[in-house]
Amino acid sequence: MAKLAAFPEPMNVAQFSAFYGTRPDGEKWELLDGELFLNASPVSLHQWIVDNITRNLYAPLRSAGGSHVVMSGIGVQISDVSSVEPDAMIRPRSHPRANICTDVVVAFEVLSSSTLRNDLHWKRAAYTKLSTLTHYLVVSPERIEVRVFSRSANWAEQTLSSLEDRLSFDSLAATLTLAQIYEDITDMLEKPKS
Repeated sequence: MAKLAAFPEPMNVAQFSAFYGTRPDGEKWELLDGELFLNASPVSLHQWIVDNITRNLYAPLRSAGGSHVVMSGIGVQISDVSSVEPDAMIRPRSHPRANICTDVVVAFEVLSSSTLRNDLHWKRAAYTKLSTLTHYLVVSPERIEVRVFSRSANWAEQTLSSLEDRLSFDSLAATLTLAQIYEDITDMLEKPKS
């Protein structure tokens, strides 16, 4: 994640949204406390995990009445000066033309070396301030490991590391196993130390 100093700061979300609308598809920008950041392009393994998450949640959410949808590529407004873009999210099926939402229910971040500090610290603290959020999940692309922060556990960290572990999302009729998150890539991950 690279900070760009060529833009006036602090920037607010309205200015950020106007700026982001001028950028080419494929660029992932975030606004953290008024500072503009451009994220590096993800590696294939990162995207594979994101695709596994969205593919494996699509049908259960749809069959549960379709009131919620899993998606990626839009921002989440945290405050007047902060907007982030989770790697994947579950949110109500509303406002289909918006590029920034405020109603995320579950947010997923897949770690990378350039975003590690922000994902585990800044974003964790920021997401938990959202009244609609029930879960924040941080997925490792290096090993089978998902860190779960949930409102029902008062945002305490729980680490899951077995392919059989299952994630359940409070009021949503959808679950996700770690086997689904890491589908077809377990042979590419670090092996557990014995």
